[in-house]
Amino acid sequence: MYSGRDERVGGRPADRGETTMRVKIYVVVLSPYGMPILAAVAGTRSEDPVVSVGYDLATAYGDDLIVLNVVPEEEFEAHREEIQRIDEFRDYSFTQEEESAATISERVVDTTLAAYEPETVETVGRIGSPDEEILTVASTVDATYIVVGGRKRSPVGKALFGSTTQAVLLNADRPVVTVMQERE
Repeated sequence: MYSGRDERVGGRPADRGETTMRVKIYVVVLSPYGMPILAAVAGTRSEDPVVSVGYDLATAYGDDLIVLNVVPEEEFEAHREEIQRIDEFRDYSFTQEEESAATISERVVDTTLAAYEPETVETVGRIGSPDEEILTVASTVDATYIVVGGRKRSPVGKALFGSTTQAVLLNADRPVVTVMQERE
């Protein structure tokens, strides 16, 4: 965001003898996504209510939905080590893993949403610390909301937040919607 002051009167610099009007001009540069809803999914689910809630919010507010799948760095390293054992995949890269994570997000969207407008949903894959990547992407795209999952613990039904959800809730600079799910 840029905050600047332009002291002009009638389009020309103000003279000392004239009455001046101070105008503060704020320029906000939006990301290419506008102000979307960010839904963070765990790539292991075939169907995820986080996507449903995210899509409902996006539809209600006329925003786009970004579905993010973050592969933890240690999982990427283990996967890369395993896949590089195959000769044709010796040069498996960080970018390829991010593309794979985005593809998994796309599968989760397709499985979760029976009907949706594909031009309003984008899938993204990242590698790194899940909570840090979620917060970074949310900030980068200026997300209206972050949607994450939580679980209900039985028998008393208390909320149970994983470390990623808890870190996002504590460190987000925007509203976080937590979708509570039954314990698996």
